[in-house]
Amino acid sequence: MYMRHIAMTAIGTTMLATAAMAQTAAPTAPAAPQPAAPAVTAPTGAAAGAENNLTGQGKWRASKLIGVDIYGPDQKKVGDVTEIVLDKTGKIEMVTVGVGGFLGIGAKDVAIPFDQVQWSDMPMQPAATPAGGSGTAPAPAMPSTTAKTDNMYPDHGKITMTKEQLTDAPPVSYTAR
Repeated sequence: MYMRHIAMTAIGTTMLATAAMAQTAAPTAPAAPQPAAPAVTAPTGAAAGAENNLTGQGKWRASKLIGVDIYGPDQKKVGDVTEIVLDKTGKIEMVTVGVGGFLGIGAKDVAIPFDQVQWSDMPMQPAATPAGGSGTAPAPAMPSTTAKTDNMYPDHGKITMTKEQLTDAPPVSYTAR
């Protein structure tokens, strides 16, 4: 019985040692020649950094475009971007704007052609409140004169439709497969 344990221990040790040596052993024969890979020249120095740095190149991040406020012709917020619709070539065709509802409940998405939205980097100034606290409505927000420094997405968009027109427009329906 004692000899059996010794034999099993020796076999187990040999198997483990063989596996460990197979992982670290260098190949004894050279591998078959591989076809030469086409020469690829990597950009060097500043050129490589410029390709990866998209700031200031007039490009927007889609993830940052979602949530951008959309204002109507009366300078009042009508909703915000909820979706971006692309064509097969990658060109943006439409944005959907969430209108109505409260905290996302009861809101609906309305599609607006991308070229009908006037995008602005100028932040909207808060609406001015009337002096003396009278019961009149505050003045609408107005665009600021100083542009944002982060140009990876616009500050807001402006459309020619009012909130009432968007509320009356048909909602976007996504076809299910």
